[in-house]
Amino acid sequence: MSDTERLAIEGGDPVRADYLVFGRPVIGEEEIDEVVATLRSGWIGTGPRVAAFKAGLEDYVGAPNALPVNSCTAGLHLALVAAGIGPGDEVLTTPMTFAASANVVVHCGATPRFVDCDPVTMNIDPDAVAAGITPATKALIPVDMTGRPCDYDALLPLAEEHGLVVVEDAAHALGASYHGRRIGSLADFTAFSFYVTKNLVTGEGGAVFAKRPEDLERMSMYSLHGMSHDAWMRYSDEGFKHYAVAVRRRRSA
Repeated sequence: MSDTERLAIEGGDPVRADYLVFGRPVIGEEEIDEVVATLRSGWIGTGPRVAAFKAGLEDYVGAPNALPVNSCTAGLHLALVAAGIGPGDEVLTTPMTFAASANVVVHCGATPRFVDCDPVTMNIDPDAVAAGITPATKALIPVDMTGRPCDYDALLPLAEEHGLVVVEDAAHALGASYHGRRIGSLADFTAFSFYVTKNLVTGEGGAVFAKRPEDLERMSMYSLHGMSHDAWMRYSDEGFKHYAVAVRRRRSA
C-alpha cells in the first residue's frame, strides 16, 4: 500500500497541509466595522443595536416577540420558567441533542424524559411522544436536528390535545422553513443559537421567540432578575425611568 493510499494517521500523506478549523465563521470587514461602531457607541450591552438586531430578527422570521439573550440555553430556560415549569413536572425531549436541551429542564426543578427519534430524520418521533405522555407531562422540547424541522403537523396538535407547552430547540434551524413558515413562528416558544458554529454568529448569543406577548414580557423580566426596565429603557434619550423588581408568578393556562 502506497503512502497515498494510507490514512494520514497510519503514516500516509495528509490530504491538506494546514489545519482545518471546525466551524470557523466567515468574518468580513462589514462585521468588523459593526463591532467597532458598537464599541464606539458606548452601549456594550443591551442598547440600540440590540434593539435593531431584535427588529431585524423578527422581520426575518416573520414573527413578533423576540428576546435576544446570551445563549440558546438561556432562551430555553427562560421559556420553561415563563411557562411555569417546575418541580413535579415532566418535560419530554429527545436524546439526540446537546445536553442543554435536558439541562434546562433540570435547572427548573422538573424532570426530563427522553423519547425515541426517527432513525431517518434524527428528530423526535411523534408516536413516541404520544406514548410517553403521562399526567405529569407539562411540556415538550422538540429539537430541529441539524436544522431539519420536526414533524410539527403531528407534534403541535398532539401538544394541544394534552395541554403541553411546546418549547422548540431551534439552535440549528435559523433560516429553516416548515410548509412555507419560518422556524420561530410555529411553537409556543422557539430558541435559537448564535454560537460560533451556527448559521448566524455573534460569538456567543441566542434569542427566544414567544407566541404570546405576555410571555415575552415575563421572559424579559426574568432575564433581568425581575427588573421591569433594562438599562436602555432606563437611560435612553426619553429620560430616566425607575424600575421595580417583580416576583415570579406561575403562567396562566
